[in-house]
Amino acid sequence: MNQERHEQARSFLHPGERLVAVSSYEPAPGAPTPPDSLVGPPPPSALGRQIERSLPGPVAAVLRSRVLDPRRSAPAAAANAFDRAPDVLDELGTRMMHGAALGGGWHGTAGQFLVARSRARGARSGLLAVTDRRCFALSDLTPLWRSTPRWEPAWEVPRSAVTGLYRDAKGVLQRSRMRVEFADGSWVAVLASHPGEADAFVAAVGRG
Repeated sequence: MNQERHEQARSFLHPGERLVAVSSYEPAPGAPTPPDSLVGPPPPSALGRQIERSLPGPVAAVLRSRVLDPRRSAPAAAANAFDRAPDVLDELGTRMMHGAALGGGWHGTAGQFLVARSRARGARSGLLAVTDRRCFALSDLTPLWRSTPRWEPAWEVPRSAVTGLYRDAKGVLQRSRMRVEFADGSWVAVLASHPGEADAFVAAVGRG
């Protein structure tokens, strides 16, 4: 399985770039969900685009206007915040149980990592890769009816932006937890598929 993940990551390398380590990942319990104002609205579906093309210009413009965009409309943003309230309370309870999984706020490098992951809607899994130049994440956006995997780039930073990578196991549910620290002081905790994969990833990055 790890060899397969290396092959998936290698297809996204730049010319002359050397892959150091790859691991599956998901945000650790306690990682907050980014607000919609940062993630943005989902892209329209194929059906939605077809309907929009059939509408008169002024009507289509209204549909795209700030009145219907929760990022720019105060009433819509307030309604969105009200809808998110139960999720916020649930996330608070999870952080109290499992510990924090994000430091530095949404505008830090770690926060932007979680925002980028959330923008890959429908992702089935993720890969975190470290090279001699970069740290980047991939999202598996393979539709359920498709057998060939479809990986897409989700996020990247220069290798110099990553200042620390540690094993940070916590209890039974977070034995594969890793902590990634960035040059701006932010940090994020992620989980690999199993502890052995996390151990190999941290060790490889340390050697590389």
